[in-house]
Amino acid sequence: MKNILKSVETPYIDTQTLLMLLADYKKPREAILRMVKNEELIRLKNGFYLISEKITHESAKIIPFEQVANLLYGPSYVSMEWALSFYGMIPERVHTVTSMTLGRTKEYHTSVGDFSYFTLSSESYSKGITHKKSSDFVGGFLIASPEKALADTIFKTCKNLSKDQLKNELLDSKRIDREYFHKLDKDLLEDIAKSYRAKHVSYLADLVGVL
Repeated sequence: MKNILKSVETPYIDTQTLLMLLADYKKPREAILRMVKNEELIRLKNGFYLISEKITHESAKIIPFEQVANLLYGPSYVSMEWALSFYGMIPERVHTVTSMTLGRTKEYHTSVGDFSYFTLSSESYSKGITHKKSSDFVGGFLIASPEKALADTIFKTCKNLSKDQLKNELLDSKRIDREYFHKLDKDLLEDIAKSYRAKHVSYLADLVGVL
């Protein structure tokens, strides 16, 4: 069974793929249960696993958090605090992988970490998403651009704030590095903000030129 898992290129696998790989076994589902019991597979939810050998490097484990987040619940893309941390825009280490989804708000608490999903309308969802290749694993993942990650954060956590209040919230409470505001694409921000139809998001584009 270990040789079967070695043939898989990705660090994750689903039950359907496992059943195909174990087609010669009389009881493939029992074989899957044994692999979980022997910690060869890490179950993240029913039907979705990490392959232990693929994420173990020397004595450390490297988890493909962004890839897992995309696949654990979808359609979705990584955003908000996790994306802001990914880009180095906030100093704090983030412990929950935050994503936006077209589905319902949802949370997963797994043995490798917590994953939270927040609902967006289809109109607001698609603009500003980018695809990045994983530096450690085969394949890539969908993540918000810095502009989109900020817009999502403001949309979900800064409702009813004035422009001045929003400025203080971003710089003081969320501790976003002021230098990053000069690197943001204002045209993209304005385009993203239009899709949200929310004043507090539109303020973000206005602030980019003055922060």
